[in-house]
Amino acid sequence: MKQSEEEGEASGRWCRFCWASEASEVNPLLGTCKCAGTVAQIHFDCLCAWLNIRRQSKQSANFTTYFWRAFECEICKTPYPLLMKANGRNYNLVKYDKPEGNYMVLESLSQEKNNSRIIHIIRPSAQKNVFKLGRGHESDLRINDISVSRCHARIKLENGKFWLEDNNSKFGTLVLVKQRTPLLPGFNKAV
Repeated sequence: MKQSEEEGEASGRWCRFCWASEASEVNPLLGTCKCAGTVAQIHFDCLCAWLNIRRQSKQSANFTTYFWRAFECEICKTPYPLLMKANGRNYNLVKYDKPEGNYMVLESLSQEKNNSRIIHIIRPSAQKNVFKLGRGHESDLRINDISVSRCHARIKLENGKFWLEDNNSKFGTLVLVKQRTPLLPGFNKAV
């Protein structure tokens, strides 16, 4: 399903980065923000490449963290989602190597007027399978948010399942859950 140069010229659809008008199912031209006119469309691959350049990362034995100071359109400042849908297909704007074995991906949800994005990939090992989350220096995974306690919660891998356990934090970890809650593949939990 290719769009020819002539169709691109006739429709006025051009990628704002590479100025090409060809599109395919794998690399479609997307309208990702509120921009209009000649800057309204961008190829999926062009957007991913641009976001990859802006990405900062930090890696350790059990963690990989990806950080974008501004995960947004540089023109109209519309925040980009991590996952986009177009033509009945999902397009993930963030690409990373999936680790071998058990791992968990945590995404920070942006707050109002905060268009940064942070993704943490936790990889338990035989030496370390319990991880402290919080804003304190003793936490394995630091979360810079005043509503998060210094040692807010723990994530651990036990019998092939991840468990999230509150550490008597001031605001709690999960709403209306008073006991250990399993984190299962394919199911989202907001914390």
